[in-house]
Amino acid sequence: MKPFKKFKSILAVGGLITVLSASFFLGGMVMTNKTESRAANSTRQKLESRSDKEIAAESDSFIQTSMKFARELLSESADLPLLDEYAEEHWGNSSLENIINDVNAGNGAKQAILAVCEKNDLDAANAKIGDLTEEQIMMIDQEVFCSSSHPMGE
Repeated sequence: MKPFKKFKSILAVGGLITVLSASFFLGGMVMTNKTESRAANSTRQKLESRSDKEIAAESDSFIQTSMKFARELLSESADLPLLDEYAEEHWGNSSLENIINDVNAGNGAKQAILAVCEKNDLDAANAKIGDLTEEQIMMIDQEVFCSSSHPMGE
């Protein structure tokens, strides 16, 4: 009788281990699916909440145009001040602020320039366009475009 009880106990323990293992495995699978589902929903919500301008500003054509624009500014207007208040003239191509506002039909260039300068420890009062990198100019351009009344175009 004793060997039968021992065998029965071993079977019970083995069965219990099998059931617990299976339940942990299934529970892990369910949690993985829930996590993936939450991540997908979060990403979908972020993508759906973006404006048309934000989507356009991330497009290859906008990035290429902005990059070309930044390169031209660095090569042709490197000595101009960043802010209009430090320019000798106060219109047209007198400062980065005027140029960016004009190109994007906006008026938020000053705030975008100041934010980039603060982030990169640049003195906006004394800095020139040539003190910025291509990427920094592109970031300012993108920010002003997204906040402007510039038409999207066709």
